[in-house]
Amino acid sequence: MNTVAFRDFEERDVDFVFKCKNDKKLNSLTVGGFKPMSREEALRWVHGCMGEHPTYKYWAICTNDDEQRIVGWISLSQIDKTNRSAHFHGILIGDPDYRDTSAWIESYLFIFKYAFDILMLNRLTGSSLDSQQLTIMMAQAMHFSTEGIQREAIYRDGRFHNIICTSVLRKEYQHLKEEGAYSADIVLANLLKITASTLRNKRKIQ
Repeated sequence: MNTVAFRDFEERDVDFVFKCKNDKKLNSLTVGGFKPMSREEALRWVHGCMGEHPTYKYWAICTNDDEQRIVGWISLSQIDKTNRSAHFHGILIGDPDYRDTSAWIESYLFIFKYAFDILMLNRLTGSSLDSQQLTIMMAQAMHFSTEGIQREAIYRDGRFHNIICTSVLRKEYQHLKEEGAYSADIVLANLLKITASTLRNKRKIQ
């Protein structure tokens, strides 16, 4: 059974969004800057996330039960149906009970399925700050290829950060999917290997 489910945003989500949008530590995990919101602004944000839009789509990550209580959200942006591309705009899991690898992996797999199997895109891009180690490792586990680095593109916490730009192509996704690389168990095993390797490399540097 999956840990989480995915649904459209609803007005009942506003209190959760308001809390998350005003959590500076939580927002440090995203590429965008920290911008506190009033409750009214949070409600407008939720309304903007509802339904279908030509260039972006948001989903509430929710509990996989009858209540479907929101625990976070994910989104696609820059949806370009002519060039068949989109950007994995971000993932935020605000409920600490769901900040484990299961919810993260299920969210990534959901985005991949929607992008490549439903929208039939040819290209999915991603990005992360060079300090966001978990996002970088998840991108590696999901077989994103690094395309380049935007040097010192974001100013946060008193210093400039690089943005790492990544992508997955449809032909790569289909090949890896046929090999079973996009099952939750395989992605988890891959993530654990990458995590162990990253820790070993850090110890060598230190």
